[in-house]
Order: sequence, then C-alpha cells, then structure tokens
Amino acid sequence: MDKARTHGAFVWALSVLLACVFLLAGIPKITGSDPVWLQAAAMRGFPAWLRIVVGVVEVISGVALLIPGVAIYAALGLSLLMVPAAITQQMSGEPGVLIPLVLLVLLLTVAWRRDPATTRALYRSITAGPHPVLREGIIAGIIGATCVAVWFFFVDLLGGRPLFTPTTLGRALITVFHPAPLSEAPILYVASYTVFHYVAFACVGIAAAAIVAWASEEPAVLLGFAMLFAAFEVGFYGFVALLQHASPLGALAWYQVMIGNIIAALAMGTYIWRAHPKLHEQFVHALDPG
Repeated sequence: MDKARTHGAFVWALSVLLACVFLLAGIPKITGSDPVWLQAAAMRGFPAWLRIVVGVVEVISGVALLIPGVAIYAALGLSLLMVPAAITQQMSGEPGVLIPLVLLVLLLTVAWRRDPATTRALYRSITAGPHPVLREGIIAGIIGATCVAVWFFFVDLLGGRPLFTPTTLGRALITVFHPAPLSEAPILYVASYTVFHYVAFACVGIAAAAIVAWASEEPAVLLGFAMLFAAFEVGFYGFVALLQHASPLGALAWYQVMIGNIIAALAMGTYIWRAHPKLHEQFVHALDPG
C-alpha cells in the first residue's frame, strides 16, 4: 500500500510540475507578453498565429495532465511537440537544447505511469492486433507522404521553381546537424528530406492504424487520438516554420502547408476508414457520454 501511495504521489507531483511548466510557457504566447525563457519556449521570430496556436495547445494539455482520464493523451501530445522544440533550440544557437529532451522523457514517464495498461494495450494493438497494423500504417503513411509531395511538386512547378521546396527543406534539415554548403548537389537535399518525410508519415500512419485497431475494444480512445493528431499538426507547422528561419523558404506560406496536410489527412483517413467498416459505429460510441 505504501509503495502504491508513493507511486501515486510521484506521478501527481511530476504531473503538477509539468503542468506548471507548460502553463508558464503557453500563457505568454496567448497574451503576447515576452517570456524570459528559451527560444524553444518563447518562439521569438515565429508567426504570431503559430505562437498562439502552440500556446493554446500547451495550456489545454497542461491542464489535461491533471485529469486522469485524458492525462496520457496530453502527455503523449506534448511529447510530440518537444521534438520540434529541441530542433528549434538547437538551431537558435542558444544553450539549453537538453531541456526539451528532458521534458520529453518526463512526459513519456507520466504517460506510462499514469496508465500502464493503456500503454501495454497500445503496444499489443501494434504487435498482435486483428489487422496487420504495421502494414496498414505504413501504407497509410506512404499515401499521406505522397499526397504532400505531389502537392508541393505542383506548387513549385506553378511557381517556376521545380523541387524548390524539398531542396530547401532538405538543406535546412541538414543544417540542423551541420552547415550545409550551397554548392552541394540539390539531389542530395531532395533525397534527405524525402527519406525524413516518408519515415515521419509512416510513423504517424502506424500510430493511427494502431489506435483505430485498439478502438475496436475501447471506442473512447478515438477522442484521445484526435488530441494526438492535433498536436502532430501543430508540431508539423512549427517544424516548417523553424526551418524557414534556417532557409530561404519564406515563399512557402503556412496555408500551403495546411492545404497539403489536409489533403494527406483526408487520403490517409479514407484508406483507414475503408479498411475498418465499423469505424463509424466506434466513433459514435466514443462520443456517447453513456
């Protein structure tokens, strides 16, 4: 009993600490005040709308960390945001790149400690679900990544600069790790970003397929997936925005990214929806308060 109480006290203390961190980071973004924090938290130089969106996500998720029923989803969603946050801090040249990584570990710890059964169920849904989750997720990821790639191909083509977006994003991505010379062959930048692009979408597709498969046993998990998807979208917009600071990608407007992601989400959702005919019924049950 004492061990259980100690465990519960530790999880609550860690949850309260993280909630305070994200409330202190999110509220100044919404109010427009100037926080005395890291670049990753202050987002200096980022578009105002993106700071507000990230701030809203941080505040809502920070509060959700204190609500047992949704804490695991809030922790996982915020952990996704820590990846672009770490990249932002690294690219800023300021110290403190380890802080987002430490927060990432703490958030994953909260997710696991809060609800180990849910975490184990998610793992089982990937490895032993009734549907081939890995195959289904990878296919969905390939569909989404291809939709975005084709969208940007035509955007660049209509702008008279073929492959400008993947070349510039690839150069900026490499710059995160070491200076990328402008004389380097563009095909290397295109290839680098393409690999990253498809791997990222494959991971999202696998997560989506696993959660949908798991929803056959627990429909309410679909609401948690909606939170994770929102966090991923915000993180992706933030990632593109921070790459703009390291590249001449100013012509890539946020709405172009949004349209590409909407197309990808619709294509991936349609594929998964058709693969799971009972998904509509499960979603209705997820919304049923009873």
